[in-house]
Amino acid sequence: YLAVFGSIVAFSAYLYVLKYARPAVATSYAYVNPPVAVLLGVLLVGETVGPYDLAGMAIILAGVAVITLARTRRAA
Repeated sequence: YLAVFGSIVAFSAYLYVLKYARPAVATSYAYVNPPVAVLLGVLLVGETVGPYDLAGMAIILAGVAVITLARTRRAA
């Protein structure tokens, strides 16, 4: 039930974002999901995060920020 319901919600949200945003921004969810999952693991389950994990997440989030800010700079 959770897998089916979660997939329906996630796919619907993806289609909504794809309709109203650039494809590069809409597909950035795939890069943001792992850091969010790690954060939830730390907060809910008490998992530990090492320096390599933090560096990897920083690189991922910096890449998403560059993609997101690229459109803002073009519009200005």
